[in-house]
Amino acid sequence: MGWLNNIFKGKKKPKAKFDQQVSMVGYEPTFSSFGSEILYSDLVLSAIHMKQRFFGKLDPRHIRNKDGKNETISDSSVAKILKNPNYFQTTYDFLTQAFFVREINNNCFIYPDYYTTNAGQRVYTGMYILLPTQTPTIFEDESGKLYISFNFANPSREVVFPYEDIIVWKKDIENNQFLGGGKFSTNANGDLVYSLEAYRQIMQSIAEASKIGCSFDGILKVNAYASDNEKAQKIRNSFIEDLRNNRGGIAVLDNGAEYQEIKRQLSLVDASTLNEIKQNAFIHTGVSLEMLEGKMTTADKEAFYENFIEPSAVSLGQSMSKFFFSKWQTSFGDQIILYPNKVQLMATSEIVSIIQSTIPAGIFTIDEYRGMLGYAPLDNDEGNQRPRGYNNLDGQTVQSSTNGGTTENEK
Repeated sequence: MGWLNNIFKGKKKPKAKFDQQVSMVGYEPTFSSFGSEILYSDLVLSAIHMKQRFFGKLDPRHIRNKDGKNETISDSSVAKILKNPNYFQTTYDFLTQAFFVREINNNCFIYPDYYTTNAGQRVYTGMYILLPTQTPTIFEDESGKLYISFNFANPSREVVFPYEDIIVWKKDIENNQFLGGGKFSTNANGDLVYSLEAYRQIMQSIAEASKIGCSFDGILKVNAYASDNEKAQKIRNSFIEDLRNNRGGIAVLDNGAEYQEIKRQLSLVDASTLNEIKQNAFIHTGVSLEMLEGKMTTADKEAFYENFIEPSAVSLGQSMSKFFFSKWQTSFGDQIILYPNKVQLMATSEIVSIIQSTIPAGIFTIDEYRGMLGYAPLDNDEGNQRPRGYNNLDGQTVQSSTNGGTTENEK
């Protein structure tokens, strides 16, 4: 892990008197994450993975607003690490992992690595998601500067950063301004724990009932003395072998044996009760069973995006903007925005409708229209032209001739 040592090089604990930073409401906040045990539930893990996949599709960009218009900045060091966060991860990898860590811990801590030029300008070279073993502690020194202390494993060590050097992406912010989560959200999760436990017990009972249903189907009565063990064993083995091989469902017995059937009536949880318990667990995740099964309508996708993905995108974008850009840069409109591909949330019929309504205005290029339908761009920049009507490309009117099927262009 040499790369990690290089990142943390020089990040030693400052020699100063530290006091643990307390909340401005006047008491020391305590944090307890919901715990990784919920990830053992297929319901919770599947829901988080689904939200991960949606969030990973976002496109983070360095944007500068000029005269009310947003333009993409592609040559800054910030823009470059947004497209290539580090040596080990793609943008999709980075976003999905950051979202996962934030979901289970209420916080995601990101360390942007950088070096400083002779002119005092920061040049960013990568972003790394920190995975501490416990909730970090926040301190302030005698001058009032804040620090954040992490404990890491492999190797075990404590690393202290200036608080301003870490992007803290928070979730479920309650009564503390430094970290996400708190006692209220932790207590509210108790209902989810109860639902997951009920679901686990029901699934176990169904499994046990299945085992019982596959055990004794009857009693084989052998008319022999107890000392005639060889005959009894032979008849029993023959009977069991016939059952295992499903030979017509009828075992062949001789005149010295009788079979008495045992009739069982196993009562299992009905489907509606099981579904209700599932839905109660899903309420806490924001995902429904239909969504996991891929039965989402366009309205479902838009509601899911607006309620869960978009707020997270806005939160991460603002957290990054606050870190990367000074007040002076922010005054000139520099910011990080995570753009969605809303076309992916639409049905094909709706995409076609958008194409038909926007062609006369020349809003999109041919390649952009092709991208909406899932097609690759045309070769040789042919797709950069903007249709301005069904027979017009960037002012070039295309008229079909009835003679020989040729076309001619008129300026």
